[in-house]
Amino acid sequence: MTPRISKLLAASLITVGMSAGADTVIGVYAGAGYWQGDYSGDIGKNSSSLNTLGIEDDNHNFYYLALEHPFPLVPNLKLQYNDLTTKDSATLSSNSVILGAAYGAGSNVTTTLDLTHTDAVFYYEVLDNWVNLDLGLAVRKFDGSARTSDGVTSNRRELDGFRPMGYIKGQGDLPLTGFSVAADLNLLRGLDDEITDYSVKVMYTNSLIPLVDIGVELGYRSMDLDLEDLDQLETDLTVDGPYAGISFHF
Repeated sequence: MTPRISKLLAASLITVGMSAGADTVIGVYAGAGYWQGDYSGDIGKNSSSLNTLGIEDDNHNFYYLALEHPFPLVPNLKLQYNDLTTKDSATLSSNSVILGAAYGAGSNVTTTLDLTHTDAVFYYEVLDNWVNLDLGLAVRKFDGSARTSDGVTSNRRELDGFRPMGYIKGQGDLPLTGFSVAADLNLLRGLDDEITDYSVKVMYTNSLIPLVDIGVELGYRSMDLDLEDLDQLETDLTVDGPYAGISFHF
């Protein structure tokens, strides 16, 4: 083999390798979704029922951005913003103390509950093939509150602070179909505050635009918040229900 042919062959192999591995060098994922959440449980030290306060269900938006790279010791990063604000009114059937404020029977009380939070997830890809497994740590930053008012009496409790959680995600791809199924879990145990947040979903992905994979997903998410020591707002509640989303992979 002549030196010229050897150089051409080497250049060709490098070019093919770069083309095949371009998507594995760095990947950017972005998405948004719409979550229909049903509320149940209590808020406040006096355990005021959300359903008694008129809060039963609402629709919420979420957005995320993730960056994956080939550096083995550096975790990948995903940021997800969850807008969870709901508001409703109810007429109380008996005297009640809600978030530290006293309301008489017959009072029409408006409750605003804001559980908005942002997750920063640091994770490693343990498996990356038709079966995918991610393990890592998530840090959740709450930026919300709860407020009640009957037009005369009102009170407010803040929900602001950070909580660490374990993170795991599994995904199975159905080869040559574009379909996949996945589940993920954020979990906090061992403190006064406990969080269980999981989702399961079915996804379909296709390359409709060159260099961009577009996906749609349908799933179910459940979030349990048992908070006693995070900030001013105590909770023992669940938000769960179906969601739909769209994603992009560059």
